[in-house]
Amino acid sequence: MNFSQIKCFLAAAECGSFTRAADRIYISQSVLSRQIAAMEEELGIELFTRGKKAVRLTPAGAVMSAGLSELAAAYHTLVGRAAALHQGYSGSLNIGMIEGQLICPPYSDALTSFRARCSDVRVNLTQHSMAALRRALLEGEVDIGFGAEFNAENTPELDYIRVGVAETLLVIPKTHPLAGRGDLHLEDFRNDTFLTLSENEAPYIADAPRRIRDGKFAPKSLTAQSIGALALWLEAGFGIFPLNENHSLRNNPNLLFVPIPELSPSIEVVMWRRDSQNPIVHAFLEEFEERKP
Repeated sequence: MNFSQIKCFLAAAECGSFTRAADRIYISQSVLSRQIAAMEEELGIELFTRGKKAVRLTPAGAVMSAGLSELAAAYHTLVGRAAALHQGYSGSLNIGMIEGQLICPPYSDALTSFRARCSDVRVNLTQHSMAALRRALLEGEVDIGFGAEFNAENTPELDYIRVGVAETLLVIPKTHPLAGRGDLHLEDFRNDTFLTLSENEAPYIADAPRRIRDGKFAPKSLTAQSIGALALWLEAGFGIFPLNENHSLRNNPNLLFVPIPELSPSIEVVMWRRDSQNPIVHAFLEEFEERKP
């Protein structure tokens, strides 16, 4: 028994006529009659009592009609869900962010638009250290990552697209002697302790003290093991550190975000594993096609 036979049987059961059923599903009456006869022969059950102008379900046929109607509905639902998943419009999407980063445009705009377009997709948002986000992407725990370009560079398994630019600002205590002054440069902070991250956590940030040294001076530095720990050290006054303008510490009344000309802006990216098998990834990436900087 196949779904073509089931389709013919259910049409005839509903119409009470092989002729009307054949017209409804756009096949000839002879083809429909053969399909139903083959079904009856395979099952060993008479499904219809046949009259000259109409047919009527037998008791056994009525039982088959009720059950196959449910089966057909479940089948069509299953096919619809599978097709939607294949096209990226249902299922789940796991998105990872760097600890402390705010969901600002273009990320917030893309999420709002995607939720409206793909309301059946369950979007899960999680925060990670830089190394943990990279690991989660590589291991398939996270489908999409929001971060800076340096988070994805030198990792050939990951692909990314640039989606925006955020200003990088030096974070200092509000009580810092230079607070409130304009036209400041990194060299003005030569006596401060610059916080940094370990090589394993973020090679680009770990290399910052060397870049400062090659430029103007050799800064004192203190290494944190994660960006979350570094943020706590900033709040505690252990040192200073450059963050992009969209960090949650921007809301801390005890800290100042100071523009420094030597600090390069942060290139914001959306990153994903190149061989991702989740079709929703590519549906989500479409949101950024019109938002490229």
